[in-house]
Amino acid sequence: MASNVKTRRLDCGVAVDRISNLPVHLKHLIQDRLPFDDITRTSILSKVWRDIWIMYPNLVFDDQFFTQLVSRKAPMEDEQVQLSEVSKTISNILLLHSGPILTFHLTVPSYLPFLQCMDVWIKYISNNGVRKLELDNRTPVAYKIPSSVFSCSELTHMWLSMCILNPPLKFEGFCNLITVKLVLVRITGDMSFGSQLKHLSLTNCSGVEYLGSHFTNCNNLTELVIIDSEEIDWRMFECTPKMQLNTLSLLLGRVTLALGRVRNVFKKVIDLEKLFSNMPTIKTLSLDGFFLESLERDAAQLKRPITTLEKLTLECVGFENLVHIRNALFLIRSFPNLRYLRLILATDEYSSNDMDSLDPSLFDMIPPQLKTVEILEMCCSATELQFVKLLLASTPSLKWMKLQMDSFAIFDPAEQLPILQELLQFPRASTAAQIIWDSRGGGYKC
Repeated sequence: MASNVKTRRLDCGVAVDRISNLPVHLKHLIQDRLPFDDITRTSILSKVWRDIWIMYPNLVFDDQFFTQLVSRKAPMEDEQVQLSEVSKTISNILLLHSGPILTFHLTVPSYLPFLQCMDVWIKYISNNGVRKLELDNRTPVAYKIPSSVFSCSELTHMWLSMCILNPPLKFEGFCNLITVKLVLVRITGDMSFGSQLKHLSLTNCSGVEYLGSHFTNCNNLTELVIIDSEEIDWRMFECTPKMQLNTLSLLLGRVTLALGRVRNVFKKVIDLEKLFSNMPTIKTLSLDGFFLESLERDAAQLKRPITTLEKLTLECVGFENLVHIRNALFLIRSFPNLRYLRLILATDEYSSNDMDSLDPSLFDMIPPQLKTVEILEMCCSATELQFVKLLLASTPSLKWMKLQMDSFAIFDPAEQLPILQELLQFPRASTAAQIIWDSRGGGYKC
C-alpha cells in the first residue's frame, strides 16, 4: 500500500523539478519579471540554472540595480570607490555574458558619472546583435555616442537621453531601426535613422534640421513628435505628400532652460494650409498655444477640410486669450470627422478678454461626429464656463465630457456641485452626454 502511494506521488510529479526542466527561452521569460540583481542570484538555485543567467539576453542596469548595488557594495565609501565598484560589476557581467544581447538599458545616475567606461560597454554590445538600446544619462555632461553604434545593423529601437549624435561622414542610415526617442540630444551632422523608421520622438533636441532625409516621399514614418526643440525648417514638410504620417505632435512654444539657454523656437508665421496638405493620412494631431498665437487672423481656417483627422489635442491654450480661442475653434471646424477633443488650459493672467466679443457662429460648425471632450487644468473662470456651455450646446453627438480642475487652483469644493448643476441645466445642453467633474481628489458624475 505504501509503495503504491509513493508511485502515485512520483507519477504526479511531486519529486520532479519542472521549472528547471523548462526550455531556456521560457526560463528567460521568468527572468524578465525579476530585477536584474535577482536574475544573477538564480545561478545558485541548481546546476541547471548556473549558466542560465549569463545567457539572459536583456541587460537592464536601471535605478533599482544601482540602488541595490551601491547599498550592498560600498554604502559608506566615497564616490570614487562606489564608481569603481559599479564599473567593475558591469564590466564583469558583460565579460561573463554568453550569447546575443537583444536589449541593453543603462541609466547613468547623477551620483555615479561613469561615462568614461561606457565606450567599451557600448562597443561590446554593438558586436553582439543588440536590437534595443536605451541610454538614460542623468549627469549634466552629454555623452558622445561612439561610432560603433552606427554599425548596429540589427538595431530596431533606440532611446537616448543627454547624448551627442555625431554620425560618420559616409553613414547612410540604420537598416532595421523602427523607433527612435531622443531627449536632450544634440545632432551635429546630416543624420538618417534609415528608411524603416516609423516612430520618431524628439524632446529638447538641437540639430533637428539635420534630419531632413526623413521627410521625403520614400519613407515609412507614421508618428512624429517634436517637443521643445529648436527651430524647425518647415521646408522639410513641403516634400511629404506621400508620407503615411498619421500621428503628429508639434509642441514647440515652451520657453525652457533645458539646454542651458532660453530660446524661442519659431519666429515665423506658420502656414497650416501647406503643413496639412502634405499629410493626407493624418489621424491624430497635437498642437500647443504657441501655434494658435503664431497664426495670422483667420489663418487657422483651412480652405480644404482635413477629413482623416479623428483626434485633436491642444495644449497650453489660454482661455483668457481670444486669439487662442478663435484659432482653436477655426481648427476644430476644419476637421469634420473629429471624434475626440482634448484641451489642456493655461491661464493668462495678463489678459482679461471676454468671450462675448467672439462671433457666436464659430460654435455653430463644431464637427457633428464629436463624441468625447476633455478639458484639463481648469480654474473655473467665467470664460471657461462660458466656453463649456457653448460647447455643450453645439455638440449634439457628445457622449462623454471630462472637466478637470487645475491642481494648484484655490477653489472651494462646496462651490463645485452648483457649477456642475448649472452646466447641466444650460439650455440646449446635450442630454445624452455624461459629464465627469474631476476636482483632483474628488469628483462627480452626471
